[in-house]
Amino acid sequence: MSEINEEQKRRLLPQLKAKLWYCVEQQLKEEIPPSVNYSPKFTNALVELCFTQLVEMGNDLEAFARHGGRETITIDDLMLLLRKSPDLQNLLQKELLHESTEMPARSTKR
Repeated sequence: MSEINEEQKRRLLPQLKAKLWYCVEQQLKEEIPPSVNYSPKFTNALVELCFTQLVEMGNDLEAFARHGGRETITIDDLMLLLRKSPDLQNLLQKELLHESTEMPARSTKR
């Protein structure tokens, strides 16, 4: 796993949180009826919650890959992470199957 230094972290974190804020805000606009008001504090709380959860998931995925003697996170690591969420595992497996059937076969000619 490539480690980033503190300076890179200091620059990247605000950018990542800003992008996450945008995604959370778009999801709120989509899911919450227009008659319901919510504050920027509410949005910020969701962003912080999501960010913390994503960091923890990333750490777990890295640990699973390291335990498997790999430097790359694989689908198996993700499935291990989702072991207590069988519905989410099934949804992901269906999506992966759908993607694999849509992709054209690659030519192996050299």
